[in-house]
Amino acid sequence: MKVQDPCPLADRRVCEATRHLARAVLRRMAVTAVAIEPRIRTLVATRDDPGYALWSLHGADGRLLLRFDLQKQPDPIWGKLTADLYLLARLADLRTHPPGYYFVHPLTDERDIAVPLPANPRGLPPREIGPLRW
Repeated sequence: MKVQDPCPLADRRVCEATRHLARAVLRRMAVTAVAIEPRIRTLVATRDDPGYALWSLHGADGRLLLRFDLQKQPDPIWGKLTADLYLLARLADLRTHPPGYYFVHPLTDERDIAVPLPANPRGLPPREIGPLRW
């Protein structure tokens, strides 16, 4: 059974092009993430004015690999990954498209999003990562 596209008929071409762009950004993020740490399978970011900041990285089983201190400036090597994540989050309008349509998923805290990389066969990490706020 074919899944109904959430885009209005007049916007289908734009949505399709945007989804292709999102897929390309996701592939580039996967290459960058694996070059930094091969076990990364899901990126979690939190809204940080004016955009998003990497919050934590998780493995295929949902286990936490790294948590960032948002008070500190991250290592420059993470800049490209963070920029791509911000672009992907901006492409994903979660108000009009279902979670995952642009490969971005909201978490329990509305400021947080998760982006599972294409190499993640299990999908999102366990829901427990959403409310972790210290």
